[in-house]
Amino acid sequence: MENKSRKIKKRKVNMKRLSLIFVILLVIIAVFIGILNLLIKAFSPEKVFGNYSNNNAGLAVSSGGTVYYNKYEEGIFKAKNKNETRLTNETAYSITLVKNTLYYLTISDSNTIDLKCINTNGEDMKTITTLSTPISKFYIEDNNVFYVSNRQRMKIAKISLENLEETTIIETGIQDFVVSNGKIYYTNNEGHLYSIDINGENAKEIASEYNIKNIQIMKNWIYFYDSAEKALCRIKNNGKSKQTVSTFVTNEIYNVTSKKIYYFDSVNKQICRCDLKGKKSVALVKIQAERTKINIANGILYYLDKSQNENQMYQMFRVKTNGGATNSIDY
Repeated sequence: MENKSRKIKKRKVNMKRLSLIFVILLVIIAVFIGILNLLIKAFSPEKVFGNYSNNNAGLAVSSGGTVYYNKYEEGIFKAKNKNETRLTNETAYSITLVKNTLYYLTISDSNTIDLKCINTNGEDMKTITTLSTPISKFYIEDNNVFYVSNRQRMKIAKISLENLEETTIIETGIQDFVVSNGKIYYTNNEGHLYSIDINGENAKEIASEYNIKNIQIMKNWIYFYDSAEKALCRIKNNGKSKQTVSTFVTNEIYNVTSKKIYYFDSVNKQICRCDLKGKKSVALVKIQAERTKINIANGILYYLDKSQNENQMYQMFRVKTNGGATNSIDY
């Protein structure tokens, strides 16, 4: 009986030890996963959500370490490892990269706004169609081009890249719009926010109690500049949980990414960044212009400032997103 009692006690002690070891292993695994997630977050590429939204920038796009950017009258260039190649000789707006094709808007010699494309190797340039639009940005999704048209009536429309057939999504006054994951988010002239599926169904009002300008989408959040509050705010895409993100942002020139918020401090004429909670503001670069555009590509911030060339009003410059110096763009 005594030996049996000892065995039972020993078994209980062993079970407690195994339980303790199991708990310790779980803690180690949890810590390891936490550290791994932090490392992935720290070293993952910065995802950009607002390149098209701040004054219809689309200054630069990147893929595989290659950056494609526009030098206004000098055209679109691609740059990799300090080697630069000219692809076009046209002023391009809202440069969009889909696979190996660059899409862009340009003003023709007859003053029409043309949607054009060219391969990333500089070949097969073609005019897709001529647009009538007051907003020089567009989105490509599901092999369609989505844009704002003011031909006859103001509307959001799409053009099929297969047969160039135009379809009206909705007729209404449009101040701004974003296409994201099968939905179009847009504001009307009063700054009210709406959404509609890209097929024209399920139109919804999201918010009408704010004065919303410059919308940008990140995950389930819609970021916007509230001109009444004079701050950067966000609201869930279902219209709930409106939050003030940052009072540092005092105008509609900003760019939300997966890691930081970049914005223009118009009072001190500098481009700054803060974290996604709207804290820890850092000045990155001083500029001379009264307005600018902020575009992130391949870890570099591209922006506009007064031109060093008397024949141009603006010139594009670049700076590292940590504020460190980088090579200027030669014109």
